[in-house]
Amino acid sequence: MLLLGNFQHSLDDKNRIRLPAKYREKLGNDYILMPGIGGCIFLYPAEAEEKFYKAVEDIGEFNTKSAETIRRIAEMSATVDADSQGRFMLPMELLNFAKIDKDVRIVGAINRIEIWSEELYVQRRNANDESSQAVDELYMEFHKSMSK
Repeated sequence: MLLLGNFQHSLDDKNRIRLPAKYREKLGNDYILMPGIGGCIFLYPAEAEEKFYKAVEDIGEFNTKSAETIRRIAEMSATVDADSQGRFMLPMELLNFAKIDKDVRIVGAINRIEIWSEELYVQRRNANDESSQAVDELYMEFHKSMSK
C-alpha cells in the first residue's frame, strides 16, 4: 500500500474529518490514531495492530524507559471507525497535541497518513529547503534505504 499526496480539509462542528476517497480505498474505514513526530497525528489502518504488538516486544515493555514510551504513546492514541460517509472524529487530546483548530492537511507518508494543522504544515514546509539539490540529497538517502 503506497499512500502519497496531500489534501486540505477542515474539521466539521463535531471535530470530524473525512479521508480522501483514494486513501479510504486503500485503508478501509477502521483506523488507529497516534501522536506523530513533529506534532502531527499518525493514522494507520486497523490491520497495523500486529505491527504495534511487535514493536512493544522489540523495545522491551518491562524496561522503565520503554514502558514510559509505550504508556505515553498509548494513552494519547485511539481507534476510530469511519461512518457511512467516511467521517471520523479526532479525539480532543490528539487535536490539542497537534494544535488543530479547524483547518487540517492530510498527507500520505508512504505507509501511513499524517494529519497536520494547516498552520504547522505550512511552517514545516517553509522551513525546508525545496530546491532540487536539497530534494536530490533527500532522495539519495531514501534510495539507499530502498536498495537494502
